Amino acid sequence: MADDADNQYKLALAEELPTIRGDAMICGFPFYEAEDALEKKAWTSGVADDFSTALTGHHSTAGEAGESAGTALENRHDNEPDKVPADDDRARWAG
Repeated sequence: MADDADNQYKLALAEELPTIRGDAMICGFPFYEAEDALEKKAWTSGVADDFSTALTGHHSTAGEAGESAGTALENRHDNEPDKVPADDDRARWAG
């Protein structure tokens, strides 16, 4: 259609998806150093064991949340049309 324009919003998402995916993938990484130290017996006690268990749970949850966020944005991109009406806000998306 002559009145259609490129979906600038979709193009902006496509440009950012690699960064977003990378950021989402590393959400669980900050927990690694503490888990590693605990595994190497940097702190030993019942409280340390409880902390280690909780830390492992948070590590897993953070990784899953990052993955879900990345997937949600990827799905948003995939469901956007390539072209939109010229008067649509997505045709003038400036991010």
